[in-house]
Amino acid sequence: MKTRYDAKALQVLQEKINNLNPVDLAEELIKLSESELAICIKLLDKDLLADGFALLPQKNKIQIIESLSDEKIMILIKELDEDELVDTLQELPANMVRKLMNHFIDEERRPIINELLGYPDESVGSIMSVNFLSVKNNIEPSVAIQKVLDSDLDANRLEQIWITDESLILTGYVYLADLLRNKDKDIKKISYPITASVYASDDREVVAKIAYKYDLSEIPVTDSEGRLIGLVPTEWAIDIMHEEHEEDLAHIHGITESSHDLYWEKSSFQIAKDRTTWLIICLLTATLTGFIIQRYEAVLATSVILTAYIPMLMDSGGNAGTQSSTTIITALYSGEVNYRESFKVIFKEFKIGIIAGLALVIVNMFRMFILDGVSMQVNLTVSITLLLTVVLSKVIGGILPLIADKIKIDPTIMAGPLITTIVDTFVLLVYFEVASFFLGI
Repeated sequence: MKTRYDAKALQVLQEKINNLNPVDLAEELIKLSESELAICIKLLDKDLLADGFALLPQKNKIQIIESLSDEKIMILIKELDEDELVDTLQELPANMVRKLMNHFIDEERRPIINELLGYPDESVGSIMSVNFLSVKNNIEPSVAIQKVLDSDLDANRLEQIWITDESLILTGYVYLADLLRNKDKDIKKISYPITASVYASDDREVVAKIAYKYDLSEIPVTDSEGRLIGLVPTEWAIDIMHEEHEEDLAHIHGITESSHDLYWEKSSFQIAKDRTTWLIICLLTATLTGFIIQRYEAVLATSVILTAYIPMLMDSGGNAGTQSSTTIITALYSGEVNYRESFKVIFKEFKIGIIAGLALVIVNMFRMFILDGVSMQVNLTVSITLLLTVVLSKVIGGILPLIADKIKIDPTIMAGPLITTIVDTFVLLVYFEVASFFLGI
C-alpha cells in the first residue's frame, strides 16, 4: 500500500477494502505498517472493522486498540459480539482488559461477559454465542416474524428461530423461510425437533463431532434443565475441527505446541522447546531397547545376520500400530466406537493383523530367499517375528487410543512416539525369543 493518498485514491481504497471478506481483510491488516493501518481503520465501516478485528492474531489486536481513540474503541467494542469480545479479552494484557471492562463495556453486557469468561478455555461455554432469537411454541408465526423484524441481530443469526415451551425449555426450531411461507399455520406444525444439544461445560470438541455427525447449521447449548443459553454456529465448529486437527498432528509427531503463533513469528528456541519434550522421552525409553539388545547379545553373536533385520521389524511394527491408532482415533472422533467396545476392537484388529501379517510374511520370505540367501531357520525366525509384530502392533495401536479416551487423555498423544516406543520394545523381545527357539541358542 501507498503511504500518501489524494482524495480520489482514498475513495478508491475505501471502496476496495470495504468490499473485502472479513477473513481477507484480516490477512491484509496483518501486513500493514502502523501508518497504513491507521488510514485503513479510518476508512473501514465499523461492522467490517469489528468482523476483521475478531479474526486478527493477538499482537495485531493489541496494536489496533493502542492506536484507536477512546471513541473508536467504544464503537469497536460495541460492534463485537459477546463471544468475539470474550475471545479478545482472553488474549489481551491484564491492564488492557481492566481498562476495557471499566470504561468501554456497557453495564448490561458485563454480566454476560463475566459469565463467558468464567468457562474453561476448552469448553463449549468459552466459544458459544449468546446472540440468538427464541419464541414460545404457543404464538402465531406472524408474531414470530414481527420479533425477527424488531431484532437487531445479524441476518445469519435469524435464519433459524429457536422454539421453547412456557418454562423456556428448548423444544425445537423453525426456519425463517418456513415462517414467511406459513403465516397461518400452528408454529408447532412447521418446527423441527432438536437433533442434538450440548452443555456449556462440555469439551468444545463435542460440538465439532455433533456438527459433523448430524450436519447441523447451529448447535444449541442448554443448561442442565434444557433451557437454551447459547449456540455454536457450524462455521465455528469447522474452526474447532481445524484447530483440533492441527493439535492432533502435533501430538502424533511428538510436538507440544506452547502457542498458536505462526511459524515465522515463533523463535527458533521456542519451536525447539516445543519439539524437544517427546524427543527426550523417546531417547530415554530407547534405553530400554538398548538393555534388551544387551541381554540377548549371545543370540546376536551366534547369528550376526539377525541384526540386519531389526530396523525392518521395528519399522513394520511402528507403521502397523500407527495405522490402527489413526483409524481408531478417527472412529472415536466420529462417535463410531467407544471404550465399551474395546474387546470388539481388539478382536477386529487381531484379525486385521493376521491378514496383513501373512501378506507381509509371504512377500518377506520370497525377498529373503532371493536377495539375502539366508538359511531356513533365519528366514522362519524373521518371518514369524514379523507376523507376531504386525498382530501385536495392530492390537496395541487399536486399544491405546480407547484407553486414553477412557481416562480423559487426548488419544493422539498415544498415537505417536508412545506407540512406537511400546511396539519397539515388544518387537525386540519377540524377535530374540523366537530366534532363541528356532536357532537353539
